[in-house]
Amino acid sequence: MSAYHRPTYRADLAKRGYLVRNSLGCGSYSKVKKALNSRRNFELAAVKIVDRVRAPRDYQEKFMPRELTLWPRLRHPNLIRFLDYFEDSQRVYMVLEYAEGGDALHYVQSTGALGEERARIWTAQVTSAVAYMHSLGIAHRDLKLENLLLTGDLRTVKNCDFGFVRQVMPADGGDMSQTFCGSKAYAAPEILQGRPYDPMKADIWALGVIMYIFVTGKMPFDETKGTKSVVEEHRNLELKWLMHRRPSVACHQLIRRMFTWNFVDRPSSGDVLLDRWMLEGTPAHPPSKHSSLASIVTLPPTGNNSYSGSAHYDHQACSPSSPVAALKLP
Repeated sequence: MSAYHRPTYRADLAKRGYLVRNSLGCGSYSKVKKALNSRRNFELAAVKIVDRVRAPRDYQEKFMPRELTLWPRLRHPNLIRFLDYFEDSQRVYMVLEYAEGGDALHYVQSTGALGEERARIWTAQVTSAVAYMHSLGIAHRDLKLENLLLTGDLRTVKNCDFGFVRQVMPADGGDMSQTFCGSKAYAAPEILQGRPYDPMKADIWALGVIMYIFVTGKMPFDETKGTKSVVEEHRNLELKWLMHRRPSVACHQLIRRMFTWNFVDRPSSGDVLLDRWMLEGTPAHPPSKHSSLASIVTLPPTGNNSYSGSAHYDHQACSPSSPVAALKLP
């Protein structure tokens, strides 16, 4: 009897009309490939391939079902679209919107701190997507620069990787999480302390880290230290700013609000969107919060842009570490 032949992922995808090109990312049990859809005028797509043989049982039974259930429901201009999925006994294939501008981590590593106007608009876009998810009772739980993808013109940022999303059920005192998800560099103090946490308020802390990086090009806290030392940095909140490019007072204050130690007092995503720093770029008397938000989250055409990147499409399991230490630019 001949040995069992396992079809290659290329063969599986070809049967569905997807022609694989290059790799966009890989992990211990999954990888993401750029592909052309021959059945839709050779449109570009990103295909996430999860190896069932290698993927941990916990991921397959707990996290992946949430991703496959919740992500397809999401429709927002600042979220990567989930286009299709199919599976067999060996692999799961998720077909995703392709972002040709690369990820925000590589962008900041290449260009350094953003100007405050671009930082405001990108932060508003990310927060708008998070607020939309929160309005549906969904927490992201893995917000970080590697999971923010850029369109080719660099005008739009899109959240991706929903491997650790969670439906938050309304309840007295909130629906608390106890699973450590995401990266240590973006984790709120209550997570690092091992306490039950409000996943939506933890998302706000991660948004504060993202905004700080946008403005300074650096991490706000030294993740190379032990967890206890990082938590002390969270408590003391002695943030360092670039001497030659200090942020405005309103920018500084919003970051500190998102880094509120007690998560009960931490602002919601809606509060962040209506903060005065977010609204500084809007008309003096916007007719409504919806029209003012539309004016914040749109960047003007960039004209000439020398940056070129490739999308990261991170897809690792819950992890206490992150490669973002490379953001500490000279």
